[in-house]
Amino acid sequence: MTENNDTLDYQTSVLINADKRDVFTALTSQLDEWWGTTDQPYEKVGDIFKISFGGESYWKFKVVEISASHILWKCVESNQDHNLQGIDEEWLGTLLQWKIEEVNRGTELKFKHQGLVPQGVCYGVCSTAWDFYITDSLKNYLEDGKGKPSEK
Repeated sequence: MTENNDTLDYQTSVLINADKRDVFTALTSQLDEWWGTTDQPYEKVGDIFKISFGGESYWKFKVVEISASHILWKCVESNQDHNLQGIDEEWLGTLLQWKIEEVNRGTELKFKHQGLVPQGVCYGVCSTAWDFYITDSLKNYLEDGKGKPSEK
């Protein structure tokens, strides 16, 4: 029996008491408000943007797909200062998928980091960070106007 790696990829979802358009905006032009410092917002397929947490850590993502209900980024460069051997190589080529769905109580955001798997070097650190940034910082930013981005 072949194991489906799709089920091993890190995934989370969160119900946000906010309009679908506001969630989309937070994921495109307001990353600084809940995640980290960006060098520029992105608008279309092919755009590349960089996000950093100050210091030496940064990631560059290429926009692969973008619509009001689905955003997909590909990691094209990684420089992390977590001192974990192989962490940068592990991120390269991974896909970050955001699905935005309007529900009767707000918006459901589903996130999958395709390639971030339990056997990987980064899984413990990175899954914990995603849990915080998506289900806490982003949710708080959209519901209360106060995200918890990484220090700049």
